[in-house]
Amino acid sequence: MNQTFAGIVISALLVAGTLWLHFKALRHGSSYIVHLQAKAKKAMMTIMSVIFIAHILEIVLFAVAYWLMIPLGLGNLAGNHTSTAADFFYFSIATYTTLGIGDIAPEGAIRVVAGVEALAGLVLITWSASFTYLAMERFWRDDLAD
Repeated sequence: MNQTFAGIVISALLVAGTLWLHFKALRHGSSYIVHLQAKAKKAMMTIMSVIFIAHILEIVLFAVAYWLMIPLGLGNLAGNHTSTAADFFYFSIATYTTLGIGDIAPEGAIRVVAGVEALAGLVLITWSASFTYLAMERFWRDDLAD
């Protein structure tokens, strides 16, 4: 299997996993809030915590994929790093958030996965932002009605 194809397959699996994780986090988080019948402050702090944790877990999924891809010969990370878990996590955060600092650069199939991670991060972050807006609108309106 060539590296580009492997990168596409790995990317598809990671996107499916992160979309599923994000959906479940938002769905269960909002269900939990409704059952709590919480006021706006507690509801929003809970929702923001759930969203933050979901994003961290999604970043970790990509970081683990990079870590596993290297011994499989599917690419490498070049630049200022020592291949520690912290380096993979850092690279994944910079990619997911599209910060792209550039001190660590992907090579081989990892380039494909990193490109897809940037797109997935953009989509998931905007999904979180729109979800947060709708939750704020709902909970703040309900809080004012009380």
